[in-house]
Amino acid sequence: MKIVILHGSPKGEKSVTMQYVKFIQKKNPHHEYIVHNISKKIKRLEKNDLLFTEIMGDIDASDGIIWSFPVYTYFVPAQYIRFIELIKERDAAKAFKNKYTAAISTSIHFYDYTAHRYINAVCDDLEMNYTGFYSAEMDDLLNAENRKNLLKFADMFFYSIKNKVHCLRKFQPLQQNNFKFALEEPPRQVDSKDKKIVVLTDNDDPGSNIGKMIQRFTLSFKEKPTVINLNNIDIKGGCLGCIECGYDNQCAYKDDFISFYKSKVISSDITIFAFELNGRMFSSRWKTYFDRRFFYNHIPEMKGKQLGIMIAGQVSSYFYEFALALSEFQQANLSEIVTDECSDSEILNKDIQQLAEKSVSFANSGYIKPHTFLGVASKKIFRDDVFGKLRFICQADHRFYKKHRFYDFPHTQYKKRLFILFMMLVTKIPAIRKRFYSKAKDLLYAPHEKIVDKY
Repeated sequence: MKIVILHGSPKGEKSVTMQYVKFIQKKNPHHEYIVHNISKKIKRLEKNDLLFTEIMGDIDASDGIIWSFPVYTYFVPAQYIRFIELIKERDAAKAFKNKYTAAISTSIHFYDYTAHRYINAVCDDLEMNYTGFYSAEMDDLLNAENRKNLLKFADMFFYSIKNKVHCLRKFQPLQQNNFKFALEEPPRQVDSKDKKIVVLTDNDDPGSNIGKMIQRFTLSFKEKPTVINLNNIDIKGGCLGCIECGYDNQCAYKDDFISFYKSKVISSDITIFAFELNGRMFSSRWKTYFDRRFFYNHIPEMKGKQLGIMIAGQVSSYFYEFALALSEFQQANLSEIVTDECSDSEILNKDIQQLAEKSVSFANSGYIKPHTFLGVASKKIFRDDVFGKLRFICQADHRFYKKHRFYDFPHTQYKKRLFILFMMLVTKIPAIRKRFYSKAKDLLYAPHEKIVDKY
């Protein structure tokens, strides 16, 4: 079989993800493999039509395609998204139709599933036969049992191609929406007082839905928020995955991103992300923004801020999860998500007005929603990995986590451990155990009842 590897790491051959691909190649030498380091040469692909056409030719002549990538900020790297944009821009989707495909990623399992759901949706839109994904923890390849599991995944992929296995479609086609938003003057204007509000966008068309949504949002205030177009910021490229920022949060790039991010975004009280979805995702420019913010590594630099999102386009369920996860990981508050999916100008005007009013109200009160599983789990993942294998690489994270007491491991809570040990021992006595469990529900709610009575 002829297998094309569309590799998404900006590091190219010298990436952890590529070693998983190479292991499959080594153990299945009877197949032909063609590797294209998509993310590493994305600038050349943008400028060189011939190179892009050659890749499409390889895809068209292949029996199967493997998407391989590291997980960057909830999804795939920005460079990879740019490649997917080029497929649409250059009308090259036909090369992918009916091809069997699978995806391989490496990460620390921080929102790897959102990255895979995105790639799955892209493959469904390209009318491919998506056979499944393999999400590896970065060091899984070092374990013999995990290597066996990887090869079983590869066998399933090759079997699917050979036997033309039917593949279920998980994402229905996007629906075209011709709704045109008609903005209205706000019924009242919000006094933002001393709160700094910044709207970030990549929109260059003020007459588009998102352009008019931004205008309607700014009209909601007595003092107009600052609107910044990401296309006007000197951002030389997407995150390279070099981890140079791990020691002291200094990025390898020499451009305007860090100064812009610190002076405009970090200094704001309320940040609104405004964009039009391009297929299943915001633009690669937006993904570059999210990826490049990684110079802060795993530090929640937006703690205590209010975040809001305005979207034009059909929003997927995993995108809502991304928005909530982003705010919770940052220890910020997602005040609202407003979309034009309602296809009703009256409703959309009210939604935007509510976003403006809620954002200021929450900022004034300092309200932060309690974290759900999305935020709690992500914090524990980074707590464990930064303290463990990432500590010598992400030293800036370690210093921050230590200073702010992120290292709240249960095994260091000695008083609780002694109490639990004592209770486990005494409840081995039948009489005490029977009495304890008969009162268990009372013991659980009694402390909370005292707080209610007291306050």
